[in-house]
Amino acid sequence: KLSSQVWTSRLTYVLAAVGSAVGLGNLYRFPYLCYRNGGATFLVPYFLSLFSLAIPLFMLETAVGQGTGRSALGAFRDLSPRCQGLGFC
Repeated sequence: KLSSQVWTSRLTYVLAAVGSAVGLGNLYRFPYLCYRNGGATFLVPYFLSLFSLAIPLFMLETAVGQGTGRSALGAFRDLSPRCQGLGFC
């Protein structure tokens, strides 16, 4: 039986996942550039969608992947064959 690797701590897992998803530079740079160029009103819907959509969907995808032990495509395929395309996002 193959042994799977595990993360040493929760913090390293979260930092690796966030770093691979968006890049840590974009996490700080995009809101700063919006504010600097006069688009501060854009930051309200940006943060609203970040906290109401992006973070919960990110947590769903990682939880399904951790629970099934598969890649994004394989994890959603295990849930339902109709959900397989969700792993492409």
